[in-house]
Amino acid sequence: MYDIKVKPAEEQDFKTFEIAIKNINWKMRCELNDMMIKENANSDVMPSFSWWGNIVLKFTDLKESELNKYSTDEIIAIANTIFEVANKKK
Repeated sequence: MYDIKVKPAEEQDFKTFEIAIKNINWKMRCELNDMMIKENANSDVMPSFSWWGNIVLKFTDLKESELNKYSTDEIIAIANTIFEVANKKK
């Protein structure tokens, strides 16, 4: 586990915060990217809210009750940050 900084996008209104995510190995990175490709393959619309939430639940140790304390924008930002961290050049 290690901490990542979650920053709001320009249109989002929350303060930067840190959250612990799991160490993402190759298998987890592949699974994460497969989820992204599958969700976006035949769609021009934004993924469902549950899709974003499930990514956060899978790649952190947060429980549903803990995740529920975050706003929609914060949950989406956490998931986006997980994608960025998992796929940045090592």
